[in-house]
Amino acid sequence: MALLEYSDYYKVDITNYENIVGAVVGTTNYVSLTNVVVGGSTPSTGKNDEVALDIEMAIAMAPGLTRVIVYEGSSPNDVLNCMATNNAAKQLSCSWGFHVNSTTENIFQQYQTQGQSFFVSSGDNGAYTGRISAPSDDPNVTVVGGTSLSTSRANGPWSSETTWSGSGGGISTINTIPNWQTNVTMSLNQGSTTMRNIPDVAMAATNIFLEAENGGTYEAWGTSAAAPLWAGFTALVNQQAAAAGQPPVGFINPAVYAI
Repeated sequence: MALLEYSDYYKVDITNYENIVGAVVGTTNYVSLTNVVVGGSTPSTGKNDEVALDIEMAIAMAPGLTRVIVYEGSSPNDVLNCMATNNAAKQLSCSWGFHVNSTTENIFQQYQTQGQSFFVSSGDNGAYTGRISAPSDDPNVTVVGGTSLSTSRANGPWSSETTWSGSGGGISTINTIPNWQTNVTMSLNQGSTTMRNIPDVAMAATNIFLEAENGGTYEAWGTSAAAPLWAGFTALVNQQAAAAGQPPVGFINPAVYAI
């Protein structure tokens, strides 16, 4: 698993999370963390809660991960390019916004060529009524929205799930509809038949247990949790693919919309 981050984090928070969750489920796994600093010095820990959330959600979904690679930097294209050049992980996740240009699109397409899946959170301000913040409407990434999940009891099985009202979603004002999205009937969901619709997939984004801020315990909300959860799920998919002698799934959007 690889994560794009603009901040550093506290390793103790990840260990605390693994210990607490491990005590609940009866098994504690310590996933190896590798930091890759791109373009200079290590960033500050000013937004360590975001980084901790990304790491912890990846571990929560796929506790058997070989390692989580945390790419840290201030230049999005430099970090994205490093993730592509290294090609050390087939599942990539980002919960931050950044400007997209032709260089960025080339990197996204390189991910697809290399069988890398790139998940981006859709945002936390509800349905869009204007321009969507990049890269959350890009046609070359998988955009992840949020749901509110209910279980039958604490630590119990799935009971129900609905759209989280804060989940970002809507119609792009700049990107036309991709061909893999044209087979969806838009009459009921009020989507567009000419412009890119988002999100593509969704995952739990409310009542998230979080360890962050150098020893603190919090309740987190947001699609920033959903994106790394989907990347972790894809790691499990790729694990099964590898066991069956198949390549990684890569860019999943065409397959998702075909289903």
